[in-house]
Amino acid sequence: MTNLRRLCVLLVMVACSKQTTADTDAQLAAETLSDVALADAPDTQTDAAIQLPPGPPLLTERGWLLGKTVVHIHSAYSHDACDGQVSKTGKIDLVCLGQLRDGLCAAGLDVAFMTDHPSTMNDRTFEELLFFDAAKGDKLLGPAGQPYGNVIQCPQTETLAAHELVVTVGYEATHIMPVGLHTHVTVTAMEGGSISDDVTLTDARARVDMAHAAGALVVNAHSEQDEIGFQRILDLGVDAMEIYNIHANFNTILGKSSGISGAPKLNLARIFELENFLGDPKDSPLPDLLLMVMLDIQPEQAFFKWQQVLAHKHVTGVIGNDVHQDVTLDAYCGPGGQFEGACDGFKDQYPHLVKLLTEGGTPMLADGARIDSYPRMLKAISDRPMVATATATADRPDVYKQALKEGRNWIVFDLLGEPTDFDFLAEQAGKYLEMGATLPVGTKLWLRTPSTCTPLPSAPWTRAETQNAADPTEIRTIVWYIAPDAVKAVNILEVKGFAQLASLTADKPGRYHLETRIIPRHLRKWLKGLGDHADSEQRWLVSNPIAIQ
Repeated sequence: MTNLRRLCVLLVMVACSKQTTADTDAQLAAETLSDVALADAPDTQTDAAIQLPPGPPLLTERGWLLGKTVVHIHSAYSHDACDGQVSKTGKIDLVCLGQLRDGLCAAGLDVAFMTDHPSTMNDRTFEELLFFDAAKGDKLLGPAGQPYGNVIQCPQTETLAAHELVVTVGYEATHIMPVGLHTHVTVTAMEGGSISDDVTLTDARARVDMAHAAGALVVNAHSEQDEIGFQRILDLGVDAMEIYNIHANFNTILGKSSGISGAPKLNLARIFELENFLGDPKDSPLPDLLLMVMLDIQPEQAFFKWQQVLAHKHVTGVIGNDVHQDVTLDAYCGPGGQFEGACDGFKDQYPHLVKLLTEGGTPMLADGARIDSYPRMLKAISDRPMVATATATADRPDVYKQALKEGRNWIVFDLLGEPTDFDFLAEQAGKYLEMGATLPVGTKLWLRTPSTCTPLPSAPWTRAETQNAADPTEIRTIVWYIAPDAVKAVNILEVKGFAQLASLTADKPGRYHLETRIIPRHLRKWLKGLGDHADSEQRWLVSNPIAIQ
């Protein structure tokens, strides 16, 4: 990563412009379906008793549990991860690799789908890429000499119970991201392995086919970028595509360099908000809420492109983390720096930010951890595949990949809180069927809105803070309908409040999916002087679709 890009990545983390409710509403063309039935349930729940409306059996009662995984993670084996150590020295940064292990465990993951860059991982053994360490109790999965997974024993901590985590091998080239590989893909396929529109469809398909042959689930990375259109995604046969990527959100203020035409310019007001996170811990917002200053302008291109794809075929939506732990800065405002002297006028108002840009180095937040630490970033978002409750650890990689491929996956912005008891399913001829199913016109669809917003184990706030009658957290759940061959989805139903139950008859062919949006006022006091961000509605939860034909 170049020094200029490092500065941009840092600045973009806090440089965004707010999307207004009016803008959002303009995209939601109202339409109606027959047989809409809302059950009565209170909008405000008490922490002592959450009453769920009667309805279909809960997810666990149907034999499922929600797993937790992250797609798109870079380890020390990526050339630009861990401050580019492997590119600079040719050696793997073992300290950084240990920090990754700790971060994966701290996030409470069941499976970690690694996606390193080919140039520095294609000549490594799978045992290396799985960072296997027998001394730490690791166990390899797969035939002798041909491992495809590593079971890590995550120790008990103050906030998490001991648990097993499975790590797999994958890679990210240009827009192609195979995850859960069982063998290496050929070097020639990986190097320069673009599947963008400027590559012939024959070559792009060959790369996807080779990845499938190596046992991978193939994800389209960085779907938000213009260089890969929805038609190419349709033609390729990929299994999934990113509807959000943290680095893409960083790049929303970089214009064309982010790969998105018409992207907004730098928002200096948000850049200066970084000052709040760099000073005395008692005055700082909660450092893990740093991303709150950018989520309200997350790039929508990927989300809407995914819905456009769904108008033609099923491709599972996933959320991409893209963590690298690589943000370091030169002394841009120091002697001989690119902006020498330009920061002097801001010293009094923004002393910590100016000090950072004068001295350079790795930006450290008020909690003493780097701005892009693995634990911080890996806890921010996750994919939640629905898997059978009896899934064995050794089967997790393939079971999770199958769940993702079939569309039994929820996307969660964990940073905002853990949603509970949410659901989206179909009822047809007395049977209940899940996301990813294809069913006839007239099928009944059921949804449950989250009953609570609960903090992750590492977060200091409480569920009771979401139920503050004077400043309540609010949610609304949208049912999106995507007609065959439609250009965009239509908002056909909104359900407001927690712990709501709704049903509708799907009387038109197409695909239906949910999105829950949240105004996270429970985070106001933890944002300190940046509390206004708690008033911005954010995307919180997204389902995959149910198809009707």
